[in-house]
Amino acid sequence: MHLYDIVLFVHLSALFAAFGPTAVVAVAMRRIRAAVTGAEALPWLGLGKHAAHVFPAALLTLLASGAYMVHRAWSWDSGFVVAGLTGIVFLGVVGDRVEGGRARRLAHALAAKPHARIADHATELVHDPVWWTAASVNPAVALGVAFDMATKPSVVVSFAALALAAALGAVLAVPLWHRPAAAPAVPAE
Repeated sequence: MHLYDIVLFVHLSALFAAFGPTAVVAVAMRRIRAAVTGAEALPWLGLGKHAAHVFPAALLTLLASGAYMVHRAWSWDSGFVVAGLTGIVFLGVVGDRVEGGRARRLAHALAAKPHARIADHATELVHDPVWWTAASVNPAVALGVAFDMATKPSVVVSFAALALAAALGAVLAVPLWHRPAAAPAVPAE
C-alpha cells in the first residue's frame, strides 16, 4: 500500500461525505417549500444549516488531498486539474454566498414573523429562483468535477463537462422556480 492510495481514499471519502449533507439540504428545502408558516419552515432551515457545515471541511479535504495527488502524479496545468480547482472554488462560492446567503435571508424573514403564513410575507424568498438554481447546480457541478477527475480529459472537455453539468442542474431547477398551484377548495358536505 502506498501513501498515494491512502490519500486517494481520503479524497473519495471527502466527496462521499459531501453528498450526504447535499441530500439532507435538498430534503430540507423541499420541506421549507411545503411549510405554511415560518414556525414550520425554521427547523428545516436549521437542519439545512447544520448539514451545510460539512461542506467547508469536505472542500478543504478535497483540495488538500487533490493537491497531494497532483504533486505526486500529475501536472498542475492538466485540464482536469484546472477544471477541478475551478469547480471547487465555484462550489464554495455558490454554496456559501449564493445558496447560504439566500437561506440566511429567508431565515431572518421567517424568524421575524414565525407564526405568519409564508404566503403573506416570504413566498418570494421560499420560491427564489436563484436559491433553487444554486441548490441544483452545485451538486451537478460536483458530479462534473468527479467526472473530470475520473476520466482526466483535456482542458476543453473538462470545462465542457462542468458547463454541461451546471446547465443540467439549472434546467432541473426550473420547475422549482414557480409556486405550486393552490389545491382547489373541497366543498363542505
